[in-house]
Amino acid sequence: MEESMFVFFIRVVEKMLIIYFSAYFIFDFFLFLYSLLRFRKLKRYVEKIVSYQDHSISIVVPAYNESVSIVQCLTMLLKIDYPDFELIVVNDGSKDDTHEKIMKRFSFQSVEMLSTPILTTKEARHCYISDDKRIIYIDKENGGKADAINMGINYATKKYTCTIDADSILDDQALKKVIYPMIIDPSTFVSGGQLAASNGVVIRDNKVVSSHMPRNKWVIWQIIEYIKSFMISRISLSRLNALLVMSGAFSIYKREDLLAVGGFLTEQNDHPYIASTIGVGNKTVCEDMEIVVRLWRYYKEQKRKGKAKFIPDPVCWTEMPDTATNLYKQRVRWHLGLAETMFIHRSIVFEPSYGSIGMIAMPYYFFFELLSPLVKLLTLFFLIITSFMGLINTAWVTLLLISILLTTAIITSSITVFIENWSEKQTQVTRDALRYKTFKDWLWLLIMGIIGDFSFAFFRMYAQLAGIVNFLRKRSEWNKFERRGVEHVSTTK
Repeated sequence: MEESMFVFFIRVVEKMLIIYFSAYFIFDFFLFLYSLLRFRKLKRYVEKIVSYQDHSISIVVPAYNESVSIVQCLTMLLKIDYPDFELIVVNDGSKDDTHEKIMKRFSFQSVEMLSTPILTTKEARHCYISDDKRIIYIDKENGGKADAINMGINYATKKYTCTIDADSILDDQALKKVIYPMIIDPSTFVSGGQLAASNGVVIRDNKVVSSHMPRNKWVIWQIIEYIKSFMISRISLSRLNALLVMSGAFSIYKREDLLAVGGFLTEQNDHPYIASTIGVGNKTVCEDMEIVVRLWRYYKEQKRKGKAKFIPDPVCWTEMPDTATNLYKQRVRWHLGLAETMFIHRSIVFEPSYGSIGMIAMPYYFFFELLSPLVKLLTLFFLIITSFMGLINTAWVTLLLISILLTTAIITSSITVFIENWSEKQTQVTRDALRYKTFKDWLWLLIMGIIGDFSFAFFRMYAQLAGIVNFLRKRSEWNKFERRGVEHVSTTK
């Protein structure tokens, strides 16, 4: 009797896993097909006649120990082609020579600090403005990235707020392209562009002049991930109005919206909206996801039409971790941040009044993103135990593994071919961002994608499990990885 009950239990678990992975596959395959459909309709960005002058932007650059890249980043941002923007740099208590490098490179005058800031932050120590009035520089006590951004929002004077990481490199047209959806459709409350790996690229005069396919396996696996994430998931979820995350490396918001919802989340943020919805004292290491979810809540509660738009054309180059240690730190933090955001906003999951966000987006991220590593680990143990006990069909498992290989190959090859075809009609910078320019590069991506499903996938799962453990232990740590910076070459005269 006990043996039959055990076998019955095994069969129940087996059916539940089949249902889970079938639902996972169906939803992801739907996003894949939908993204291909969208690519057929995507045209080259064509700028209608709009007045960018009426849509001023504050670019907020939070910096913590960014000595390697901060001067190059600010120098390049000043060359962006946009008629009305200000640059707000916030040194978040760096322990290296970030402050000294900024002060040495640019000429500043000391200015009076705000007496009554709107958002509560750690204390500012000094505030400066450049002689040409284009840069506002704030040196403050360490409070984390979200706290530094909030400080920048306090000092911002423009209509929109754009957040950019201190190691980011923007194409000089990227700002116009990423704000364009917000100009033509006022219901858009956040817009973000494509991220590309800056590892191994060479910059000359604010332009990428060399972007060959890297050979570092960790970078290649991330490029494949970014292709799948940005060009499949984000395009599809954006069109379905169910996008919950916009990369903090390059996103733009309406300043009035940020002030209405209390800015980015920190422990010391005591804004009335935060206090009345999620409570004071919460924090997260992934502020870029949490703020988008909170803006969705605000728009739904105000019964306002809202949109979160992902634009595949604007490019932001950002440095990716190129070692197992650094990548592990990043992925642990990402999954920890996902868990924190889902917990903070748990009340809207399966809540009909929040529309597609409550009924589709939040459940999807909970079941198929947050819980995914736990289910995969359970599945591995299940397959090992049942195989030893002779309770599972080995031929069926082998067929399943072959199916995974084929599915990975089909999806990766299809989407990269479609993207390549689409990119031929785009600007050169968009083509450079893809990194694959020859059949050999494309084949290498395909092979590494298949290898990654049986190597990198386990590494990522382990890191995600560590993120869940850190969440349960309430260990909210940033774990910033060391950056190498981008190679810049001087113009040859």
